[in-house]
Amino acid sequence: MFKHLPIVALLLVVAAWPGRAPALNANEVVIIANADLPDSLAVAQFYAQQRGIDASHIIALKTTGAYAISREDYDSQIVQPLRATLIQRQLAGKVRCLVAVWGVPVRVLAPANPVGDLLAAEATKAHYRLATDYQLLGTVGIKFPAPRTEGLTPLADLFGPAPTAVEPLPAWDALLKDVDTLLGIKFSEFQKLKDHAQRQIAWRQVMGLHMDIHGLEGLVKFVEGAGLSEAPSLSVLRVQLNQAREKLQQLQAAPASVDNAREVLELMQKVGGVVAVGAYAMQHKPSVSILDAADAAVDSELAMLWWQDLPLNKQIPNPLFWRWRAGEQGRDEVLPPVMMTSRIDGPSRDDALRIIADSVAAEKTGLAGNFYIDAGGLDRAKNYDAVFRSLNRFLRANTKLNVVFDEAHAVFQAGQCPQSALYVGWYSLQKYVPAFQWVRGAVGWHVASFEAMHLRDPGSEEWCPKMIQNGVVATVGSVDEPTLASFPMPDEFFPLLLTGKYTLAECYWRTTPMVSWRVLLIADPLYNPFKVDPQVKSEALAPGLAPPPDWANGQPWRPGSPASSQAN
Repeated sequence: MFKHLPIVALLLVVAAWPGRAPALNANEVVIIANADLPDSLAVAQFYAQQRGIDASHIIALKTTGAYAISREDYDSQIVQPLRATLIQRQLAGKVRCLVAVWGVPVRVLAPANPVGDLLAAEATKAHYRLATDYQLLGTVGIKFPAPRTEGLTPLADLFGPAPTAVEPLPAWDALLKDVDTLLGIKFSEFQKLKDHAQRQIAWRQVMGLHMDIHGLEGLVKFVEGAGLSEAPSLSVLRVQLNQAREKLQQLQAAPASVDNAREVLELMQKVGGVVAVGAYAMQHKPSVSILDAADAAVDSELAMLWWQDLPLNKQIPNPLFWRWRAGEQGRDEVLPPVMMTSRIDGPSRDDALRIIADSVAAEKTGLAGNFYIDAGGLDRAKNYDAVFRSLNRFLRANTKLNVVFDEAHAVFQAGQCPQSALYVGWYSLQKYVPAFQWVRGAVGWHVASFEAMHLRDPGSEEWCPKMIQNGVVATVGSVDEPTLASFPMPDEFFPLLLTGKYTLAECYWRTTPMVSWRVLLIADPLYNPFKVDPQVKSEALAPGLAPPPDWANGQPWRPGSPASSQAN
């Protein structure tokens, strides 16, 4: 990915990046719309008109209107044409903010991995199948359905309809241990059956389960040790087993492909049963931790538009984040510029239009109302409450705002927050609580996972879509689990915003720690709610928090250790 821009063009972009003051203005914003959706174009045009942005700064891309886009389509439909258009229109190096509007995909998926996806699916299927076999095994010697086959497969012809595995499934290793124990018990039990017909049914069922669970290897071993006359020919079974082993060895030496993987799994089932399939699939399926995920919010990925060979399997420290020190580890490197990004979006086109109109109107009069801070979130992460306490102390010491600070474990309840202008809190996962009467131009977010996962769903109960539907114009959310450390720190973001010197985009990108990740800003990037009525003096900010001149330009930088947190 990202190898399509010639290095000469990239160097020209970096070289053209001019020195400038930190304040973002309309001439530095490019609007991205979906060329195939008239409503998307309408939102883009309305925003340009409201903010005085030149029509040449609207770039309409032919892309999907869905919430998510594949990694391949993201590269071909968004990244490549966006870069080319910026260069063609001589905007590269002049603009430093990209704002996507309603109709542009929100999430970019991980790169396609057909073999990995197949193995992950087979691992899950094997787990369910083993759990089902355990339930079938429990009926041996108790129920005696007439077999509908002369062989040992499929099990449905020996037992009747298969039961549904009960969730949550036991852990694989514990389940396998229980299955093998019960196999031994059932063998002893069916031998004591006096009715010959019932004994025959139970015998065939046990053999069929041995074959399904442990394959021909398990069946041969069982028949060898059973010492019963009514059993399949061991010589025939051994021939089948050896042939399957030989073919399996050949396939495993062949180049990997989806077809090859399917054949390998089919032969593993024959040789070693569901246990072998499950063990192999679990061992070879992609194992990705949260921090190494390869999906991202489209906006967070677009911030790295001018970077070459961007790694796709991890989040990246945001070079614009104020706490990353330059040159702390080894030799400095000059990095390409990072684009500030934002999104004017929501469950409907009308929600996006309202965000624009309300932001412009509130900016003219100034945002007034109460600031609600809701601490007391997760018991397992109580230390995060220190961030909210730090913000509360700062506001009380440096502003005249009416601050309502709550540390109760429960979130604010319905009707408790009149005249809500600013809000930050946690933790009601994917369950918005209508506690707020939002004033026009309200800003805030709820710290929780997945709160922008269904941003375009009008019926979603997640915080981002519901806050937008109820009147908020600027919020932060994530398209999947981002971890707490990936959110902007409230005790950094809000003090910066309250100075009235910086736009929403600047405050967000100055305080968000990670990029190429799952968190995104939903807001008019130019919105400055305290422009006409500042609440905080710049000298009250933590040293280094305020953006210096040229802070968003390409510059020597290296991600060392962040400065120690202010939260206490």
